[in-house]
Amino acid sequence: MSASLSSARRQEAATGYLFALPYLLLFLVFMVGPMAYGFYISLHEWHILGRQKPFVGLANYRALLADDLFGIAMLNTAYFALLTVIPGNALSLLLAMGLNARIRGETALKTAFYLPVVLSVAVVAIIWRWAYSTEFGWINHYLRLLGLPPAAWLNSPKLAMPSLALMSIWWGAGGQMLIYLAGLRGIPEELYEAAMIDGAGARARFRHVTLPMLRPTLLFCLVMAVIGSSQVFGQSYILTAGGPLYSTLTVALYMYQTGFSLYRLGYACAVAYALFVVVLGITLVQFRLLYARREGEAR
Repeated sequence: MSASLSSARRQEAATGYLFALPYLLLFLVFMVGPMAYGFYISLHEWHILGRQKPFVGLANYRALLADDLFGIAMLNTAYFALLTVIPGNALSLLLAMGLNARIRGETALKTAFYLPVVLSVAVVAIIWRWAYSTEFGWINHYLRLLGLPPAAWLNSPKLAMPSLALMSIWWGAGGQMLIYLAGLRGIPEELYEAAMIDGAGARARFRHVTLPMLRPTLLFCLVMAVIGSSQVFGQSYILTAGGPLYSTLTVALYMYQTGFSLYRLGYACAVAYALFVVVLGITLVQFRLLYARREGEAR
């Protein structure tokens, strides 16, 4: 009996691997292979126009430590993540909680909130370039109506990055909103009813029921938001080209400029792997914090 059961499980596992095989092959060819090749390139002085590509070991990585522009790009990327990850997730959760109340016109609102997500970064950049225009942008237009001076949103070193962050939050809030809404609707109503019987108010229900039950969704959205913000490229490339005064130079843009403007592919790959290590570390910390709390609750 046990032998036949074991054989059935092996056959079931083999069938599963067979179904997963096409994806695994594509993952190996288009993800693992290029990543390994990128690391190989980062260990060489790899210039596109150069005939010789000498092996330099970790020299490219050591050079990053003394590269002022790389340091600026890392700080700018961290600043962008700070401006977008928490505020963007808070906005998405707020929208999801509003829709979770099953208000009239829910489908139209979901469509309206999600619509920016389907736009390309080029279209979004053009829309917000008009909005941020110093001369005819609608944001400065309303500032003038309120008696306030117009701002140079994309030409000021202090305002350029917050402007890109605001645009990015508007662009991506709808996608995370749907994920949060799915998480909210997966919470059993009995938990809220029990909390109400115990006298819990709205704030207490949110703190002791919604947030704990929504923790896996929060983890997913926060991890994806950190990864996405660390790869910000199109916004700064199209709207500001890294300026003014390097205030919007991000790591992804610096990697692109190093690789495809200066043709130093080895150094550009080292930049990419340095960013990968930093993001991986932050992701592991996020998993550690949230999963540790879940284990604590289980006790």
